[in-house]
Amino acid sequence: MLGKLLKHEFRATGRVMLPVLGVLVFLTLLFNLSVRFIATTDSTLLRVLFALVIFSFVAGIIAAEIIALVLMINRFYKNLLGEEGYLMHTLPVNVHELVWSKIIVSFVWFTVLNLLIVLLIGCSALLLSGSDLAEVFLDFPEWSEIWQALREVGLYPRHFVLLALEYLLLIVIGGVASCLHFYAAMALGHSFANHKGLLSVVFFIGISMFFNILGSMLGATGMDNIEALFLSADDALSTVRSMQTVMGAAAGWELLQAALLYAATVLGLKRWLNLA
Repeated sequence: MLGKLLKHEFRATGRVMLPVLGVLVFLTLLFNLSVRFIATTDSTLLRVLFALVIFSFVAGIIAAEIIALVLMINRFYKNLLGEEGYLMHTLPVNVHELVWSKIIVSFVWFTVLNLLIVLLIGCSALLLSGSDLAEVFLDFPEWSEIWQALREVGLYPRHFVLLALEYLLLIVIGGVASCLHFYAAMALGHSFANHKGLLSVVFFIGISMFFNILGSMLGATGMDNIEALFLSADDALSTVRSMQTVMGAAAGWELLQAALLYAATVLGLKRWLNLA
């Protein structure tokens, strides 16, 4: 049943996100054309037009992130907490599937959006610098030379594969925790009969403060250990292992937040939800 929920959710959110992604690509093409044909002109009018294009490009990126965030919140609210909640909670699915369908779809759209933004900004930066991708790779050392230099200091591909996997795990868990931060606040806020929106905001702020205080307490005790860990690294391999340890600890912290927020979201929807 989770697959059907995901299919329905992707179809509903795609009506908004696909045009947003298309607008971003269009603004990037417009920006690149402006750089090629307008930026070097002496015309004041065209320079003003170029400034407007730059403003539109930056505003489009910001607006896309805001739209994705609002869509994530609105879909959770309308489907599970609003009038549609009466229907969704009577479907032959459990609360976990309902929550995971929202988490997965939101995470996928945010990932696609941010990757596209990084790609578009990178291409635009190359154009502004007067370089192209071929020139960048032409000046880039051969992979064999890179690996040979790394082996000479005791580093092998497996070390970087593990580091990349830990970084990817940190991104995934952090993204899930970010979605659950909003979901938990709304689920808890809608467990009351009145002022549900206001209480959702209060819970959001309260959850943020709780994790900030807890993070500061854990950070205060762990910073000395992290500093000592890096200071004790006397070679490249020790430094990489120190980075792996730090990223593992960060992933553990994000996992703790995600677990607590997930429990609050599920309990709020399953036991305390007030749709009246």
